Amino acid sequence: MGVVFLARDVALDRQIAIKLLPPELAADPSIRERFLREARTAAGLSHPNVVQIHSVEERGDLVFFVMAFVDGETLGARVRRDGPLPASDVMRITQEVGWALAHAHARGVIHRDVKPDNVLLEYETGRAMVTDFGIARVATGTDTPPSGAVRGTPQYMSPEQAAGTVIDARSDLYSLGVTAFFAATGRLPFEATSVAGYLTQHATVPAPSVSSLSPRLPLRFSAAVDRCLAKNPADRPPSAEALAHEVGAARGAIVRVPVPLGRFLREADTIGAEAASLLGGAIGGTFIFEIFRAIEGDWLGILFGIEMVFAAVLAGLSVARAAQIVALARRLRRDGYGHRALAAGIELQERTDAAEATASEATGQRDVWITAGAGVAVAAAGVTISTVFNADPAVAIGLAMVVGAPVFTIRRLWSQLGGPRVWRRLLKGHFGKAVFALGGIGLKDRPEALGVAGDRTEVALGHAAEQLFAALPAMQRERLGDVPTLIAKLEADALALRDHAADPGAGERLASAVAALEALRLDLLRLHAGNGTIDELTQDIEAARRIGEEIDFEVEAGKEVKRLLTDER
Repeated sequence: MGVVFLARDVALDRQIAIKLLPPELAADPSIRERFLREARTAAGLSHPNVVQIHSVEERGDLVFFVMAFVDGETLGARVRRDGPLPASDVMRITQEVGWALAHAHARGVIHRDVKPDNVLLEYETGRAMVTDFGIARVATGTDTPPSGAVRGTPQYMSPEQAAGTVIDARSDLYSLGVTAFFAATGRLPFEATSVAGYLTQHATVPAPSVSSLSPRLPLRFSAAVDRCLAKNPADRPPSAEALAHEVGAARGAIVRVPVPLGRFLREADTIGAEAASLLGGAIGGTFIFEIFRAIEGDWLGILFGIEMVFAAVLAGLSVARAAQIVALARRLRRDGYGHRALAAGIELQERTDAAEATASEATGQRDVWITAGAGVAVAAAGVTISTVFNADPAVAIGLAMVVGAPVFTIRRLWSQLGGPRVWRRLLKGHFGKAVFALGGIGLKDRPEALGVAGDRTEVALGHAAEQLFAALPAMQRERLGDVPTLIAKLEADALALRDHAADPGAGERLASAVAALEALRLDLLRLHAGNGTIDELTQDIEAARRIGEEIDFEVEAGKEVKRLLTDER
């Protein structure tokens, strides 16, 4: 019901997104009111995992609202492109969406359309952000669908929503369970060819266990997702806050690598595999032809010369691809991570990979021999074709097979024979130090962005944010005010809330404090990298202050209630 534009706020010099209600729809008072209600509903939410609304405008026939621009993609787009996500990413995204829903539910807002395409993933940080409250229901509102009508996306609807009956916050948890199922497996729990088919299955057919399709998931997380998919709302987690807490406990069993380091390792692994396969093609193709030349005689000399040209091109491409690792190292250094942090991150990632691996994912020796045998057979066929047939097309096809066979064989054997481990060992050693030295040429020293393990989350985030703030120019520090005091307060609040985790609402307040610290750290990091602005950081500082004030108010209110109860006794 809206058209979204990317725009620039010229006053604050930042990119924004504008959602416009088309004029032909704006002429309908009911649609116009529903569109404005979406803006007002979302504007009343202030949370790092909810896309922020800046303003709502009516200009004649034009009705629109201005919201933060998230440089990223939807969860749906990522899964459709890359397939099922790693277990650590699925759990992190589920927990962050749970935090966002807990914040909304605490303010009487039920989203009613939680799905992968309404979850944005920020490229730079990986942070999940919920958007599109177009059909959200406010507890005090009157937005009730006509009799027999349902609102939402059929593939993700809860049974009670599909039936058009009364819903509550637990309906969003069902939709979040379907979303987590999709992210973990790359498919939906139910498949149908019509809207009615989806609604019927959601209402009557038990959902398969997510662990049956993705055994790499921790059992505790799988159980939480399965509970979300229960037909009876009473069998689901009691709240989004409780779900986020449960997912957090499951995440605690797996070590996590900070997002910039994880992104570096993924891209570096790809570079290593491609460089190795190109170089392998150059060496392997030359070696194969040399063997046949020794057997068949010097009359293969012309073909051998052509093969040497191909080999030189492949070797050059291999070196060029490997050189891109320097650019990645430079970007990582800009984010505040040096070679020491990378080495620690590699160790953590290897433990993460081991924790997520399953016996079914292990590659057997038989597969290695099949891959190698197929490569040798294709290369031999290529030599035969290029030497037996005199036609130019046949010679070209044969040479291509001789060159291509080692490339694709080594690319396949790379993971089967532990190529990533060897490559990461090189990055941890002197080769990696040299790469980071080259990548750091011309860069000023930057503070360490975040420790990769050890401290509690709020302590690590607070320490990192303090370091980043201290490294800002004096003029910027003065303009931002006493941020270290705010950071220390949020950190202390989070630590105190951990000691009272059993208290009602403590989980949501803890999640809000941690999310606010993370938002401040990310803004400071972007400011150092030249990708952020003081105005964006100022907005998150104000949001963090409000969160701190809300925590203080709720804690004091809880103390007062306990005191009154004690006095009555």
